[in-house]
Amino acid sequence: MIVAVIPAKRHSSRLADKNLLEIDGLSLVAHAIRYVGRFKSVDKIVVSTDSEEVAEIAGENGAMVHLRGQELGGEAPLVEVYRDVAEKLGLENISFLVGIQPDHPNRKSDLDTLLKYVKDNRIDDLCTVDRHCMRNGALRIMSMKALTAAPPLRSSIAQDDCINIHTAFDFALAAHEMSPHSKEIAVGGKMIGEGHPTFVIAEAACNHMCELETAKEMISLAAEAGADAIKFQTYKAERLTRKGAMTYWRGKRIPQIEYYRKLDRFGAPEYEALIKHGREKGIITFSTPFDVESAEMLNDLGALIFKIASCDLPDSRLLKCVAGFGKPVILSTGGSTIEEIERAVGIIFSTGNHQLILMACTLSYPAANEDANLLRIRALKERYSGIIVGLSDHTEPDAHMVIPALGVALGAKVIEKHYTLDRKLSGSGHFFSMNPEDLKKMLRNVRLAESVLGDGALGVAEAENSARASARRSIVAERDIRRGETIGSSMLGMKRPAEGLPGWMMNALIDKRAKTNIQADQAISMDMVECSRRRDSCQ
Repeated sequence: MIVAVIPAKRHSSRLADKNLLEIDGLSLVAHAIRYVGRFKSVDKIVVSTDSEEVAEIAGENGAMVHLRGQELGGEAPLVEVYRDVAEKLGLENISFLVGIQPDHPNRKSDLDTLLKYVKDNRIDDLCTVDRHCMRNGALRIMSMKALTAAPPLRSSIAQDDCINIHTAFDFALAAHEMSPHSKEIAVGGKMIGEGHPTFVIAEAACNHMCELETAKEMISLAAEAGADAIKFQTYKAERLTRKGAMTYWRGKRIPQIEYYRKLDRFGAPEYEALIKHGREKGIITFSTPFDVESAEMLNDLGALIFKIASCDLPDSRLLKCVAGFGKPVILSTGGSTIEEIERAVGIIFSTGNHQLILMACTLSYPAANEDANLLRIRALKERYSGIIVGLSDHTEPDAHMVIPALGVALGAKVIEKHYTLDRKLSGSGHFFSMNPEDLKKMLRNVRLAESVLGDGALGVAEAENSARASARRSIVAERDIRRGETIGSSMLGMKRPAEGLPGWMMNALIDKRAKTNIQADQAISMDMVECSRRRDSCQ
């Protein structure tokens, strides 16, 4: 009999009532039971607990309940919990015990396959590790020999890169990875994420200078260039900055309120017209709200997606408001600590909205090339593996517009770059923005990067087959070899094409006698030589 044991105590020292936390309406205990229930190899599922509430959940989900004694509470070793269940069921009745810790809900292992592996290879103790080879509690499979600590033991590991929940943020990430939005997000008929084209956003900001026709032209030219979306910025100066705050970007220092008052004159009628114009041109048109009132106005107008600027990442009220719309959220991470990023992500996920994209970004206008730090893309993808990652590029446009394409090569699935009709204009961020021609170059490079990246699969690609057959060499006779002659190394050469034996088989021919006459330059096959009586001679 194969028994799965789910240890689920009531209290947790780091995260209160951890095993009772719910994802999609099911507690972590219920998720563990249902995971095991998918596999045919397990004969019995037992939940070992000290909690009546956990016991009730176990019973409702079809598991056997074992109420453990107080001596197995607190921080008792899990192996003791497993042994306690096995002794109750009878050690002689069990072949393998599978430990399933409920705080690893997004485990990915195929339990039937692993059980077959341990049986076929006579493994006594198999545990799972994450991608860093750190042991976790996704699965542990033990024979009774391992459970009773009877040496010698054969052990093994299997990778299951799931989240080990210790904190509220771990829980939020696990819930996200189990949502349908961890790999892809739909926006206006376009898909963002793995396996889909890079989503390219022309960041128009307020480079329209509050001229509606200029903004419409920006939309039209961005659509013509092939951008997926164009984004503006929505704010009111009085809600954005205090009167004494000075500008912090390159150029003459003036009060921020003076600067922003010149750019905040668009309201609901203008944004309604821009969203409508974008729809007519086939490009998603949206905006970054810098306050709750602006966010609500844009949502009422039917904006399909929202952006939270780096500067507002700590604004929990704005984060909750925007995430609460239930629409995709792009969150820029420039100038933010890891703690700030994780707090913001946790706030967004707490609303039940998992449609999140994190943007690598350098909070500098413009960002010097040496400060771009594109490897942040990889760092975000590594740390938050279930969240889609993009790049908000603040570097000045280079002649060939290659930097965003480098971001794509590093794994960015969204590219955002500031955009203007004319870089020579003044009054906004025109000087470090790309123009329509730059946008076209950037898009060509982004699509080129996508086409050359491929899928990373090792092995022989279909495109290589013809060259492989023609360019690779095979073993040939360097001179005429007579029947019965013993073949020496000097008689053999390597020549194209690969119609005969590969070079690694040359030793199998040396010291063999030719079974037939072999002409110079003829490709040699094994049926041309006589096998000796040694078993390995012609293999």
